[in-house]
This record gives sequence, structure tokens and C-alpha cells, in this order.
Amino acid sequence: MTRHDELGPPIYWHDAEPGRLERDLADVAKFAPDLAFTAGPGATPDDVHHGMWSGRLPIWPFDRPEPPGLTDLVDEGLTCEIYYAAAHPMVPPRVYPIAPEPGIIERSQHTWHVAPDGSLCLMQTVGDWDPATSVVELLEKACAWRIEYALMKAGAIETMTLSGIVSDASLDGLIGRAKGRVAAPATPATWSDQQGQLQDGEVRP
Repeated sequence: MTRHDELGPPIYWHDAEPGRLERDLADVAKFAPDLAFTAGPGATPDDVHHGMWSGRLPIWPFDRPEPPGLTDLVDEGLTCEIYYAAAHPMVPPRVYPIAPEPGIIERSQHTWHVAPDGSLCLMQTVGDWDPATSVVELLEKACAWRIEYALMKAGAIETMTLSGIVSDASLDGLIGRAKGRVAAPATPATWSDQQGQLQDGEVRP
């Protein structure tokens, strides 16, 4: 019987599939140059991560003209952290918004498309993720979430759309009419910075 300590160090997906990592690095550099990649291993609040991106996404990367008044509603793109799972690319990365960061109430209501652990619900089911898909498609959805989150905070919509606004222009007309800019609140830069703010016994996945 093989002992656990005889199995050797873990093999990270980006070591096993360097071609996939090379593609992701190129795709993300073109789509969101403000994101920086950190290879695993590295400590997260609950585990050792298997590669992550951190930084700011673009405001409007979609294949249609930017709606008038967009920057009056959203003054900067979503600051976030994206974590690859050990089973990547078979399972999608998790996207955690840092600024703006949804509150506890927003995490408990499906209308905000945020999971209880604070990660974004960017697909209706995990089965919607295609392992051959570029991570950029997920980042596009995160950019779209940022716009809908601002519309929600401004009171322009009561619930986020089911399929998102990446290719759906139905909410574009609301952007210029939404009242008041929703600026990103001051929040800790990373999960590690946030740990000191958690209540005793609370664990953030």
C-alpha cells in the first residue's frame, strides 16, 4: 500500500498542460492587461491554489458600441481574483469580486448572482462550462456582472438577467438613464487582507 507521503508533490494543471497555460496567458494579456498571473502553489483562505489571476477587468469589452453614460454609472472595471481549481480545465475557475465586493445580504439573494462564499455565479450550471473554452469567456461574463451590479445598486433593475449582457443589448438603454454613479467602495486588496475582518469562527471558502 502506497503511503500518502510517497506520492510526491502535487502536479499542477499548468505544469501538466503548459500549452493551455500559454494560451491563457496570451488570451488574458490581450483581453485584460491589468490582470497578473500567479502560478501555484499559493495559499488561499481554504486551500493551496492552483494558479490565480488578480487585478482589474476592463469596463466594456463587448462586441458592440459602449452605451452613452456608461462611465457615469461605472467609473472603473471590476477588481477581482480568479482561482483555478485542481481539476482545471474540467471545472471552471472561480471569480471573486474585490471591488466592489457584494455584502452579506447580496450573497444570500439569488437576484445578485453571487454565491454564499462570495464568488460570482456566472453560469446557470457548472455543466455550461466547456473545458475547451478560453478563460476569457468567463472574464467577459464577470465584466457584464459588474455592469448589472451597478444597475442593481442604482435601482434601474430588480434582478440580474439570466444569461448576462455579454451578447444581450436589452439593458444598454438603461445604462445612460440610471441615476447616480456607483463607485467601487474601499475594500481590502486581497482575500488575505480581509481575513482580519472576519468574525471569530467564520471561514471564507
